[in-house]
Amino acid sequence: MKKINIFIIGLSLVAVWTSCQKELQEINTNPNQLNDSRPEFLFTNATLNFNLEGRSQLSTRYSSVMRYMQYIVSDGADKEGLESPYWDASETAGPNPGFNYYADYYNGDGRDLHRIIEKIDMMDEAQQASYANIKAICRILDTYQAWRVADVYGAMPYSQAFNPVEFPLPAYDYDFGLYQVFDTQLKESAAVLMANSPNQVNLARQDFFYGGDTGKWLRFANTLRIKIAQRYEERDPDQLASVLNDIEANFDGQIISANEESFGYSHPRDWNNNVDDINVILFEYNAAYPFVEFLKSTADPRIAFMVRKNDFGTEFSGYTNVQQNGDAAAKAALLEPENQVRYWGKHVFSASREPEYGATGADRFKTFTVEGGTQDLGFLSAIQSRLFVKNGGFGGFDSRSSRDLMHSDETYVDGSTIKMRMPYLSYAETCFMMAEIAAKGGNGLGKGASQWYNDGVTASFEHYKTIGVATNIPGAASVELGDFLSRYPYNGLTSIYSQAWVHFLIQPEEAWAMWKRTGYPQSVDFRSGQPSPIGDGSGIAYLENLWTGSQNLVVPRRMPLPEPQDQNRENFNKAIQDMTEKDAAYGVSTNDTKGRIWWDAN
Repeated sequence: MKKINIFIIGLSLVAVWTSCQKELQEINTNPNQLNDSRPEFLFTNATLNFNLEGRSQLSTRYSSVMRYMQYIVSDGADKEGLESPYWDASETAGPNPGFNYYADYYNGDGRDLHRIIEKIDMMDEAQQASYANIKAICRILDTYQAWRVADVYGAMPYSQAFNPVEFPLPAYDYDFGLYQVFDTQLKESAAVLMANSPNQVNLARQDFFYGGDTGKWLRFANTLRIKIAQRYEERDPDQLASVLNDIEANFDGQIISANEESFGYSHPRDWNNNVDDINVILFEYNAAYPFVEFLKSTADPRIAFMVRKNDFGTEFSGYTNVQQNGDAAAKAALLEPENQVRYWGKHVFSASREPEYGATGADRFKTFTVEGGTQDLGFLSAIQSRLFVKNGGFGGFDSRSSRDLMHSDETYVDGSTIKMRMPYLSYAETCFMMAEIAAKGGNGLGKGASQWYNDGVTASFEHYKTIGVATNIPGAASVELGDFLSRYPYNGLTSIYSQAWVHFLIQPEEAWAMWKRTGYPQSVDFRSGQPSPIGDGSGIAYLENLWTGSQNLVVPRRMPLPEPQDQNRENFNKAIQDMTEKDAAYGVSTNDTKGRIWWDAN
């Protein structure tokens, strides 16, 4: 597929480095200047559009992990369409998440970050010393990107990668060894940043992550160490304890400690101005029933940031048309209790299309008779698309994104005025991670589980409020957390996992990883006319079993290892064999994506 470099998603208000951006990009894209560019300029090019180099990276999130974790569900899909993302457990062929991490790493930032490191290593001793911090930052980013690959593929050439002269046919490394390699690299890089040697080259104008703030890079490196160690907790609990103790003893316990320190990428102003095709989250997907009902049942104020109101209110001209011009039946229908509710989600399991499940198992719109014709009103809510696409995706070529369909309290502005940032490891996530560690009796770095939980919920609320204000979500500035924490205080691991799931709406890959690692949120049956714990007000989140009417389908758990296009097939075949022998749960073949990566041992 041809790569289309259209700027897509980002989140939260941030400082934007616009000065000299055009000059820097010209330097980094001119082949006559590239080889002579300094490492700090090469850094901009190596990280440009970080993890969102093409439109498919965003649309893949919609079709895979956001559906797996039941944030959204396809609208208008038939039974087969609702079942297509999932596995029949009895089959040996099925879908995969479709992530592009592998190709992006080897053809993009992984390759380019290694080139920068090699360029620094070729400098004289004095120059190398002045680039120590930048080299450490490059190593941190490379480790992060390589970890993402190993996390979902299980194997990758790493120790012999990017060295075609010495290793023309690189061997594969495995996640069950790499997690310790990654920790060593992060620790060494953090030590360099901790030392903060004098006369360092300033990266501020080229760093779209932290603006050259080495203290924030240090805290991210330490937090990432904990995150990776926690991923492997089921396999190696001693590693997690060791990492925590080391960070406390040798790095003053410095981890991400404020929303401003969250790891993310600040996109240029024109990112995602063209919303065509990536705005399908607005009109081809509905918010999922389990997510919406959980937010409603706990009266979570974040629902105002996370879910778009349906059309059943006077902010929508179609609604007032029914009020004023509808026939008697239409006007009466508007007064029915379910039509007085502004947030509704759609069931995710295919059997819910049966009539007994009612409007929450059907498609988005209800049709009303009005004078001279009919009026469609969206009954099911969309997820709040302004979190993902500028102006919520309105204004695209598809008529379903017409600006005429906007509510009166929704705005449309020049996309270049919207500043966007993509989060990858947030402060709220850090808090929930540390709350879980403390709850299990681990080193909470000075705080107990309850305090970390409270800080996490508060940080999540503030994070989404900032995003909401920056992206013009209606009424975002006036929403307050209120008494939420007194109504839903810390109540053990399930409360942590439930709140983390809510927060991970904008990091759905992490919700998927948490679910694989912990088993939460757990899945339960939802049957028409029968009680269900979904949305029961307990503060515990649940997913729906993927019931087809005869069986429950299965969510994919990993990616298939990409087959090489060269002579390295022998090493590829060995990698599959080694992973299968290490853990039979890997599956019957690399394409058996309902199988598990070694760390996924819960």
